[in-house]
Amino acid sequence: MTRSVVVAHNPVGEEDDPSTSDVLAQVGMVEGALASLGLPARRLAVDPGEALEVFRGIAKGETIFNLIESPPGRPYLHTDCAAVLELAGLPFTGSSPAALALTTDKLATRALLASEGVQVAPGGRLDPERPCVLDRVAPPWILKPAFEDASIGLEGDPVCHTREAALERGAALARRFPKQPVLVERYLPGREMNVSLLADGEEVQVLPVAEILFEGFPDGMSRVIGYEAKWIEDSFACIHTVRHFPDSPEDAELLGRVREIALSSWRLCGLSGYARIDFRLDEHGAPHVLEINANPCLSADAGFMAAAGRAGLSHADVVNRILEVAL
Repeated sequence: MTRSVVVAHNPVGEEDDPSTSDVLAQVGMVEGALASLGLPARRLAVDPGEALEVFRGIAKGETIFNLIESPPGRPYLHTDCAAVLELAGLPFTGSSPAALALTTDKLATRALLASEGVQVAPGGRLDPERPCVLDRVAPPWILKPAFEDASIGLEGDPVCHTREAALERGAALARRFPKQPVLVERYLPGREMNVSLLADGEEVQVLPVAEILFEGFPDGMSRVIGYEAKWIEDSFACIHTVRHFPDSPEDAELLGRVREIALSSWRLCGLSGYARIDFRLDEHGAPHVLEINANPCLSADAGFMAAAGRAGLSHADVVNRILEVAL
């Protein structure tokens, strides 16, 4: 095991979006786990624009626990920082810059998975000049920026039931995120699930499958994990989206299927260390991959750590496994 760990994260300011400031909760979890493992650690805020100079100061024998994330509207900064680490020959946790770049681009990820027979939600890029995707994909549609994570761009109700509403929302997203395309997908009406994966030496452990329950959502309110559900703690959407770990015999076949797809997605995307795969079922109960999350959130109350706890793993177990892969 390494002599020392540098817990690297993106800088956080007082006015930052909660999707950005949440990284400090992850830093706290990792630091606590490292302390319980008896490993010396220091935290390091890394401005992506200064990453090369900052990482030059890393001492030999130190390992980077990479918690660097991209702020809203700058989706590839975390990839850039991982690339600097790779070029510098420094050991770091999580996925490679190539895997991060791939999975940041939802259109590229969809194309890769579909080419290998993995079902994704019907959809594609919304071209404002020729929005033919709306002709070949049945409504309702959900629209999102193609490179953002943390439900950025999914504020309000992202589900559009008419062509006019879709074009209006697409135009608004294009103005807000001018350097990235808008992704249109058919809104799948079935259950929402996610599968967390954790490296175990050279193998991968598939953690218990989680389901998101939309409790008490009134008619007309879209059942999606939007921005409010993730980040506005006193909102109806946040309070009424509840994590659940299904284990009934009736779900055994479905749970086995989503685990299998998650493991295939891990391998196809070249993931490493830890990841989370998000799924949605269609009206026939068939699972479709919505998103691949390389280096997902590790805060104590996040879905990944909840799944790890369900599997009987402590915070220290998770951090130790992730570090072992980096070394």
